[in-house]
Amino acid sequence: MAKRICSVLVSFLLLVCVWAESSKVARVKLASFKWKDAEDNKNCSALESETSSLSVMHIQGKCSPFRLSNSSWWTAISESIKGDTQRYRAMVKGGWSAGKSMVNPQEDADLPLASGQAINTGNYIIKLKFGTPVQSFYTILDTGSYITWIPCNPCSSCSSGLQLFEPGKSSTYKYLTCASQQCQSPDFCSNNDNNVNCSLPLHYGDQSEVDEILSSESLSVGSETVQDFVFGCANAVSGLIQRLSVPGLVGFGREPLSFVSQTATLYDSTFSYCLPSLFSSAFTGSLLLGKGALSASGLKFTPLLSNARYPYFYYVGLNGISVGDELNSIPAGTLTLDQSTERGTIIDSGTVITQLVEPAYNAMRDSFRRQLSSLSLASPRESFDTCYNKPSGEVEFPVITLHFDDGLDLALPVENTLWPGNEDGSVLCLAFALPPGGEDAVLSIFGNYQQQKFRIVHDVAGSRLRIASENCGA
Repeated sequence: MAKRICSVLVSFLLLVCVWAESSKVARVKLASFKWKDAEDNKNCSALESETSSLSVMHIQGKCSPFRLSNSSWWTAISESIKGDTQRYRAMVKGGWSAGKSMVNPQEDADLPLASGQAINTGNYIIKLKFGTPVQSFYTILDTGSYITWIPCNPCSSCSSGLQLFEPGKSSTYKYLTCASQQCQSPDFCSNNDNNVNCSLPLHYGDQSEVDEILSSESLSVGSETVQDFVFGCANAVSGLIQRLSVPGLVGFGREPLSFVSQTATLYDSTFSYCLPSLFSSAFTGSLLLGKGALSASGLKFTPLLSNARYPYFYYVGLNGISVGDELNSIPAGTLTLDQSTERGTIIDSGTVITQLVEPAYNAMRDSFRRQLSSLSLASPRESFDTCYNKPSGEVEFPVITLHFDDGLDLALPVENTLWPGNEDGSVLCLAFALPPGGEDAVLSIFGNYQQQKFRIVHDVAGSRLRIASENCGA
C-alpha cells in the first residue's frame, strides 16, 4: 500500500463527488479545484524505509531532489505537459534508438523549450541501489523505454552536482565487451572483439544523446538482489537530458534488456504501480513487483497487445469512449491495433495527458461540450482547447468512460478528466489532447494523468493489463 510521506494541509482543497443514480454523471462541488504545494518535507526520509514496495514520486514533487527551484507545483507540472509533444514524435519515429538518430532536428526546432520540460524523460522516479557495497540512485520509471542507464564516473558532460555511480568502488561491476551475448547488435559493435568495450550510444527524439558502456552489476530492489543486471554506464550526455540533469532511467518496456525481461525469473514479468493524485506535491504512490500485485481487490483486465514494429510498447485494445450516457461515434479501426503501422493505443507512464487521434478526440470533445453547454467557456490553454470558467456551487459533469477489449470499462474520476488551467484554479479544462501531426497521427496514448489513483498491473507473462481503483497517496 502506498504511503503518504509528506505533511500536507488539505483542509481547503475540497473536491466532493456524489455519483448520480445512473453513475454516468458526477455532481461535483468545487470548493477549490487547484493543486497544492506542500509546506514542508520533514517526513521525506520515510521513503528510505520502503522494503516490500518501492515509493513512486513525481520528479518535481516536494520530496524529489530534482525539484526545480523557484517554480510552483502547478507551473512544474504544466511544463512537463509541454514535453508530451516531443515525446510523442520520438515514439512514433522509433523512440529512443541505439546507434542512430531518429528525428530530424529541424522538425522540432520551433517548439519552445521552457525550463523544466520533461521531454522524453518521464515524470515519476523510484530509488534503486547499484553495486557492492550499494550506491543509491533515483531513476525515472519509463514503460516506453527498453534499457536502464545511470550516469557514471567519469562523465565528461554531466551536470555539476549530479550523483555519479563509481564503478571502481564496486566489487561486482563488470564492463561488457563486444564479444558478450548482450552486445550482439550491429549498432553496438562492428566486431566480436573481446578486448573492446561494448559502446551503446542512445539517441532520443529531442536530440539528446547518452553515450554508455554496456555493463553488468548487482542491483538491489527493496529486499531483493538481482545479480549481473545489464545496464548502460553513461560517461557522456548532451542536449536536454544534460540541461535537466536527468538522473538516469529504468526501462520497463518489453525488450530483452529491459528491467521486466531481466528480472522475469524473480518477478514473473509482472509489475504494477499506483500513481498518486497530482493535487498535492507531497503525495507518493507505489511500485509493486511480482505476482503479488495480482491480489489487489477489484481488478479487471484487458489483453496486452504487441506490435512487431514497436515491440517495446504496451498496446491495449481501446475500442470506444463514452461521455455520460453517450457512446461516441468513432470510425471503426480508429483506436485499434494495426500490425502494419503504429496505429493503435498504448499505455505509457511517461506521457502526461492522454492523446487521442483526431476522429476519436473530436467525437469525445464535442460530446463533452454539448453536455456542458450551460457553462461559460474560457480561452484555450496550451494543449487544451476546451476550457471553462470555474463554476460556483455544485455542477454535474459527465463521466468519461474508456471502453477496452474484454469488457473493461474504465470510468475516470472527475479529477482525472479536468485540468486546472491556471494557478488559482479559476479555469478548468478538459484534460485530453490531440497528438501532434493532426489528421495524419495514428497513435493514441493512455497517459499518466488519467491513470492517477488506479492500480495499473502489467501482467506481461499473462499478456494482460489489469486495473483497479486505489486511493494511493491520499
